[in-house]
Amino acid sequence: MAFILIIDDDVTLLSRLGAQLEEAGHEVARSSDVAHGAQLFAERRPDLVVLEVRAGAGAGWELLERLAAEIPVVVLSGAGREEEIVRGLDAGAADYIAKPYRSAELLARIRARLAGAPSPALTAPPQPEASPIRQAATPTTMPRRGSRRGKDDEESVFMSEAEEMALLRMPPPPRSDAAPLPDDAGAEPQSIGRRMRAERLRRHLTLVQVENDLRIRMSYLQALEDEKFTLLPRGPAALQMVRGYAEYLGMDADAVLDEYRRQHYVEAAEPPPALDSNGARRELPRGIVLATAVLLALAVGIGAIVTLDPGFFGRLPDFAAQLWERIVGILPGGG
Repeated sequence: MAFILIIDDDVTLLSRLGAQLEEAGHEVARSSDVAHGAQLFAERRPDLVVLEVRAGAGAGWELLERLAAEIPVVVLSGAGREEEIVRGLDAGAADYIAKPYRSAELLARIRARLAGAPSPALTAPPQPEASPIRQAATPTTMPRRGSRRGKDDEESVFMSEAEEMALLRMPPPPRSDAAPLPDDAGAEPQSIGRRMRAERLRRHLTLVQVENDLRIRMSYLQALEDEKFTLLPRGPAALQMVRGYAEYLGMDADAVLDEYRRQHYVEAAEPPPALDSNGARRELPRGIVLATAVLLALAVGIGAIVTLDPGFFGRLPDFAAQLWERIVGILPGGG
């Protein structure tokens, strides 16, 4: 049973890989921090270290150089570019595996490192397996950089008879330049919007270009092509848009406009006419309006006085007489 130290800032990987190694019969120590991992290494020397060099904002690279000089270090990292793999091996890593990885392969490589076996060929992240027909279509593969092959291990550059027959049985790829069927070849005639969109795409035009040229909003152009005619303005404005777009695309504008009138055109709603013969609004004279306002104000004021002081009008004659006497006394010769 070996003692393995895992240093990785991915706590999910720590838990999963630690459980797998423990099931394989190893004793495991875990650390999600590079400094704490170095402390665990100093407290008890492990038999092997699984290290993520990108942990601790790149501090794992410095730790790799320190640990690789003493024990085997297997780098399990998301840094899988060629220059990063070369850097890890130059720093003394016993093996370098890029994430995502195959669990069974990783355990096999760890067993090989613990047994002191030489490092096998480095692996890239797992790729989906190709189908037999695709393998037949691409029979030659380039050897991985840095791998060593003998004469007996070299791959053949020729296709076997079975592979050649599989390649011949492959259906030909569809032709993208095939001529489209005409509209009347067993299909119903296209509507206005579909014909406009097809003509625009045939001319390799974008809605932005059309908007800049015609000064028609892109939303209206899109509504025309999608046949959402309720989003268009009602009345002659919609007819002008349809005619302008059809002429711009080189279509028969009169025919398109007639079809649009028959199927989708809606007249603009107008306000109902006035009831009098000349159609002008009837207004009350300004004097009547002012008099009515004054009367309403007086009525409101009198109502308020009666409500708040019911005896006001009983005292009003005395108040008026006293007021008159004061006014007469003030006037010259009134005394």
